[in-house]
Amino acid sequence: MRQLAARIGTVALMCLLVAGCADQKVKPGEVLCPLLGAVTGAGIAAGGFDSTDGGAIAAGAAIGAAAGYFMCREKEPEPKPAPKPRPKPMAKPKPPAPKDSDGDGVMDPNDQCPGTPSGVKVNAVGCPEVAEKLLSLEGVNFETNSATLMPESATILDQAVQALTDAASVHVRVEGHTDSRGSAAYNKTLSEKRAGAVVDYLVSKGISGDRLSAVGYGEAAPVAPNDTAENMYKNRRVDLVVTKN
Repeated sequence: MRQLAARIGTVALMCLLVAGCADQKVKPGEVLCPLLGAVTGAGIAAGGFDSTDGGAIAAGAAIGAAAGYFMCREKEPEPKPAPKPRPKPMAKPKPPAPKDSDGDGVMDPNDQCPGTPSGVKVNAVGCPEVAEKLLSLEGVNFETNSATLMPESATILDQAVQALTDAASVHVRVEGHTDSRGSAAYNKTLSEKRAGAVVDYLVSKGISGDRLSAVGYGEAAPVAPNDTAENMYKNRRVDLVVTKN
């Protein structure tokens, strides 16, 4: 009987060594299970065969050890699924660059007079400087020796209405001019009446009369020599000059 126990122990130890060598990373449970399986297998073999049959006992121990090892061996964990890539955040649209609609050098957000005519000098907030000529209303025609506006003058006068609407803080002096035909006194009076007629038109279109004044210079401030019909036409004009902003 002692020989049987010694054989079983020897077989179990051999099975344990076999199981341990099969995997270098052996855990305690993986060692214990083959040992118990070997002992159990050897005992079953010893009971079923002649107790002196070492071959049967060894075979039973080996089978028990192998069965115990594979039954107790931990399964390899299943690989975790790869994380889904996070969507890239959408780039925020860039705000549009500020514009300078009237080209006066002051950007629209800071321009308090956004419709300043081209070429007019402006201050820091985009409004025409005092004494600047806001508009020269060339083409505004009157009946001969009269302050009555001709119908075709409406288009040019409406441009003045728009310019004054866009520059709501601006006050202007409406200046009337004539050519040199007739006496200086007569031309001065006529130019004053014509300037007044323009003021009346602007007021009729919604421009406050408090922003407007009229003055006539007659033939005193020509822009060209009064030597040709073309030059005299240039001298018969109405100018809008900034007096306050």
